[in-house]
Amino acid sequence: MIRYPAVAGQFYPAGDELIEMLEKFFSDLGEEGSERKITAGIAPHAGYIFSGYTASRTYKAIYEDGLPETFVILGPNHTGMGSPIAVYPGGEWETPLGRVKVDDEMAKAIVELSNIADLDDLAHRYEHSIEVQLPFIQYLAELAGKDFTIVPITLGIQDEDVAETLGKAVYEASQSLGRDVVVIASTDFMHYGYFYGYVPFTGRAEELPNMVKEWDMRVIRRILDFDVKGMFEEIRAMNHTMCGPGGVGVGIVYSKLMDAVEAELLHYTTSFEVSRSTDAIVGYASIVMRR
Repeated sequence: MIRYPAVAGQFYPAGDELIEMLEKFFSDLGEEGSERKITAGIAPHAGYIFSGYTASRTYKAIYEDGLPETFVILGPNHTGMGSPIAVYPGGEWETPLGRVKVDDEMAKAIVELSNIADLDDLAHRYEHSIEVQLPFIQYLAELAGKDFTIVPITLGIQDEDVAETLGKAVYEASQSLGRDVVVIASTDFMHYGYFYGYVPFTGRAEELPNMVKEWDMRVIRRILDFDVKGMFEEIRAMNHTMCGPGGVGVGIVYSKLMDAVEAELLHYTTSFEVSRSTDAIVGYASIVMRR
């Protein structure tokens, strides 16, 4: 089974420009580490022109910490297709940089241990939130001369219970199979503007980017405190439009079980920094969790 790229040439370049872009993102890359303290990372999934540098900060930190054997990558289900909690069954995922193997054994173990997920490829067929993460990892793995596997999971249901159950299942599966795992939560933060169904901001337009950042920081502070319940409470209180809180919750639960003690915000930006438009603004953050 091969999952072919759905958004190459749209969200990220499909040709030589992809390597050139990644080289610029990682121009300050240090040596690959070996300490392996990072348990989870958060990275955005918008077009690389908007959020690629922010995403690269997560992967730079992981590379300098030491690349793991397996990345469990969770993203929201934007298409509405397939199972509401869909673990990709096996085979390979293809990007312009080559193919990546899916850890089918780990995928099956997560499904069996969670009792809420399904082995399903349909939910992943046109979903971009996981696909856009792969070129970052492929580029760095090539530099390190290492192989890695992935377990892609899309979430159409995102709440505290799903995060707790799935985070525990990822932990138990990794322990029982002896996998060295880093969880990646693929998410963008606040989406604000007409396109997202919001009434226009009533203040001065130039104030909106800072307001979006303030709204995002209320959620990010909860994440940095490893507070899954508090994160969802903030999201509901503000009607916050972060698209991947479930995956973030899984990363927090997994990290706590792995005895993580620190979470760090590495980079934050908004689409305004590129578009200079206040008609629609999206926030992006890079965060890692460490033991």
